[in-house]
Amino acid sequence: ADVRVATVARGMFRDDVVLRATAAPLHSVMLDAVETGRVEEVFARDGALVQRGEVLFRLSNPQRRLELLAREAEHAQQISNLTNLRVSLEASRTQRQRRASDLAFALMQAQKQYDRNVALAQKGFVSAAVLEESGDRLAQQQRSLDTEKASDDIESATQRDAVRQMEQAIARLEAGMQLVNATVDALAVRAPVAGRLTDFRLQVGETVPPGQRLGRIDDVSRFKLSALVDEYYLNRVV
Repeated sequence: ADVRVATVARGMFRDDVVLRATAAPLHSVMLDAVETGRVEEVFARDGALVQRGEVLFRLSNPQRRLELLAREAEHAQQISNLTNLRVSLEASRTQRQRRASDLAFALMQAQKQYDRNVALAQKGFVSAAVLEESGDRLAQQQRSLDTEKASDDIESATQRDAVRQMEQAIARLEAGMQLVNATVDALAVRAPVAGRLTDFRLQVGETVPPGQRLGRIDDVSRFKLSALVDEYYLNRVV
């Protein structure tokens, strides 16, 4: 009556082992302190379900605030310096244009005088010395105008370079200010992912140093089982 009869067939032999296992989330994200500071507010509690981007706690760091104020003041000063420089450069450009216009007018007058002297000299009313003197004045006016134009080109290039360098300095200040802003914003710590907040025990007034483990956020949708298997079964574990 105890005999069981069955047809022999090829298959898989299952050798089951009974173990005591611990359920744990399949994926977890660790929360470490990036910035140092004093805990001012705690908005979440250990074991709570949090959404991505939800504020967990807020730190205070006076040093970061002072850095931000210093960067903002420096940025405002550089903007003011750039505005003053542009006003000064515009006044200088206007003055150079006026000088160039005066020299161009003087050159035109010298050219007319020289042409009149040439015509009078051909008729014998003007001596060769007077003609030569008017020619020298014409040449001198031409050299003065050419020198002024060359000087204007050099000064304009120098001024453009000065403005460009100041604009680059302002851009670097703005980039630095954005970094400090991001650092200040990081004092309000948000959940990087959605899940269950675990091992989170911050208290108001506590000082948080950089790199401190503050807790973790567990994915509650999938879990894994952790168990200790005797080494006797290791080569057969599937």
